Amino acid sequence: MKTLFHILSFEWKTLWRSNSLKVLLLVVFGAGIYGIYFGKFEIDKQQKRIAKVQQYERQQFDSLMLWVELDTTITSNKEKYQQAVSPTGVGWNKHFTYYLTNNAPPAAGLCLGQRDLYPVYYGFNVTDLARQVNTGELANPMKLLTGNFDLSYVFVFLFPLLVVALFYNLYAGEKEGGTLSLLQSQSTSLRTILFSKGLLRLTIIWLLAAVLLLLSFALQGISILENGELFFQWLIIIYGYCLFWVVLMGAAVALRLSSALSAMLGLGIWLIFALITPALLNLFVLANEPLPNRAEMIHAVRTLNGRNWEHPKSFVWDRFYPENPQYNDGDTTNFSKWYYASFTLLDKEANALKAEFEKQVSKRNALLDQWQWLAPAAMVHEKLSTLSDTDRESHLEFVKEVHAYHDGLKELYYARIFKGEQFSSDDLQTLSDKL
Repeated sequence: MKTLFHILSFEWKTLWRSNSLKVLLLVVFGAGIYGIYFGKFEIDKQQKRIAKVQQYERQQFDSLMLWVELDTTITSNKEKYQQAVSPTGVGWNKHFTYYLTNNAPPAAGLCLGQRDLYPVYYGFNVTDLARQVNTGELANPMKLLTGNFDLSYVFVFLFPLLVVALFYNLYAGEKEGGTLSLLQSQSTSLRTILFSKGLLRLTIIWLLAAVLLLLSFALQGISILENGELFFQWLIIIYGYCLFWVVLMGAAVALRLSSALSAMLGLGIWLIFALITPALLNLFVLANEPLPNRAEMIHAVRTLNGRNWEHPKSFVWDRFYPENPQYNDGDTTNFSKWYYASFTLLDKEANALKAEFEKQVSKRNALLDQWQWLAPAAMVHEKLSTLSDTDRESHLEFVKEVHAYHDGLKELYYARIFKGEQFSSDDLQTLSDKL
C-alpha cells in the first residue's frame, strides 16, 4: 500500500508539472463552458419565442372579450360583437389562433437533443389540425448531421479524446523515459503500476466531468436538491461512458506500442466508435428500413385538403353523421355545419396517413435500438436526450397533447355550431381557461 501511495504521489506530481496536460484540461473545460453557454442560449431563445406567442394569444382573446362588451346599438360595433359570440366567426378566423407550447424541461440546455428540430409550439384554429401541424418546413439535413455543440456533445465526443490523450503513453511514456525499470524495482508488478496510473488519470477525468455538470446545473438555474436524481443519472452515464473508453485504451496500452503508435491507435479507435460506426449503422438501418418520405406525407395531406372541396356535400354528410351521431340533426343544407364536418373528415384521413408514416419510423427506430450498442457515442447521446426529455418521444408526447387540446376545442365549438347557438359568457370563460 505504501508503495502504491508513492507511485500515485509521484504520478500526480509528474502530471501537475506537465504544461501540456494543464492546457489540455483547460481546452476541454473551456469547450464545456461554451457547451453550457450554447445550450442555455438556445433554450432561452426558444423560451422567448414561447413567451411571445403566449402574449400574442392573450392579446387576441382580450380583444375578443372587449368586442363582447361593445355597445351594439352602434352599427359599427355589431359586426365585431357577432364575430366574438359566433362559434363559426371565431373558429375560422385566421386572426384568432390558439397556441400550445412545449416549455423547456429543466435539463434541456444540457442536451438539446432533437428539440431544435421540432416546433416548440403549434398555432392552430378549430379547423383541420393535421394540415396545420404537419405541413411545416423540413429540417436542414446539415443540421441533422452536425448536431449541437452543447454539454452532451462535449461529453460524448471530446471526453473520449481526453481519455486518449491521457492514456496513450501510460506504458510507453515510462519505458521511453527510462523510469519503468525504476518503478519495477520497487517489487511492484507492472499491472499494478499501470492500474494505479490509469486510476489517477480516470479520477481526473471524472472530476472534470463532475465540475462541468455542477456548473451547468448552477448556470442554467437547475436545483440539484429538486433534480438530484437527474444529476446522478447524468453522472453515472458519463462516468460509465468514460470508463468504456478507458477500457478500450487499456487494451491498446496492453499491446505495449510506442507513444506515437499508441496515440494513432487511440485516435483510430475514436474515429471508429465515435464517427464511423454510427454512420455505418445508419446506412444499415436505412438499407433495411428506409426512412419514410415526410415530404410525400405532407404533400398527401395538402392533396386531401384540396380534394375536400371537390366532393359533393352528400359525400361529407354520409360519412360524418354516422361517425358523429351526437351532432346529427338531419340538416344537410347549412354551410357552416358542412364546412366544419368536412374538416373533421379531413383530419381523420390525414391522421391515418400520419399513423402509417409513424409506423414506418417506429420500425426503423426499433431496428436502430436493436443494434445501437455498436455505436456507443450515438447510444449515450440518445440516453442523455431521453433523460433531458429532448428526444423524439418527448416531442411525440407533446403532439398528443396538441391533439387532445384540439379535440377539446372542437367539442366546445361543435356543440354550439350544430345547435346554431352563440357563445355564452361561460363558453368564453372556458376558452379563456384553455389559454
